[in-house]
Amino acid sequence: MTASTTLPLPLGIPATHSDTERRIIKALEGTTAGELRAQALWDLAVFYHKEAGRSDLAILLLELIIKESDDRERSALAYLILGHIAQARNEWATALELYEHGLFLTPKRTETVYFLCNNAGYCLNALYMYDKGESYCRRAIQIDSSEPYAFTNLGISLYAQNDFKGAAWCWVEAIKAKPSQPSAAELLKQLLMKYPELKQQCPWIQELVVTRTAPKVM
Repeated sequence: MTASTTLPLPLGIPATHSDTERRIIKALEGTTAGELRAQALWDLAVFYHKEAGRSDLAILLLELIIKESDDRERSALAYLILGHIAQARNEWATALELYEHGLFLTPKRTETVYFLCNNAGYCLNALYMYDKGESYCRRAIQIDSSEPYAFTNLGISLYAQNDFKGAAWCWVEAIKAKPSQPSAAELLKQLLMKYPELKQQCPWIQELVVTRTAPKVM
């Protein structure tokens, strides 16, 4: 569908008495196509998803954005949000399919591609498809190694495949990337409780422990 083609808003809109909703819908009524309409649709989808607790309407609007838009970046981001909504409902296979649709559009924005790959890996882990999950997580790390999430998920993939040293390394890297993120630290703690010998086998684990417990110099 071309960017000049517009479709009616989903049934049920407007759905709240919010000033924000009224403002966005008024903006939609003032434009028929192009970037202004696409942005207004996006703003309305975000409002329903994050503020109004109406993910059902957000889904319909995101699907509308995909149908109307020729912008592959915007459509890929819409697939990412759709996948996130499905993932939050533990609909792993549906979320995975949506993430793969987003990747099929070959978006260029680093953050979009990273989270499409990372989240696909997360869903594959949840589906017990750890080798495929590993592949997506490694791809995400190649895209951006400064984020902790793909390291955390790759560690889960490797742990499930009995690569405990590899899992430990991933969780150490996740902690180094974002010390405030608790999940990797908890996973590493549980791993070391089960396999305490890893501390001696992997000196970089001990280095992390020393760094995190060292007193700060004022």
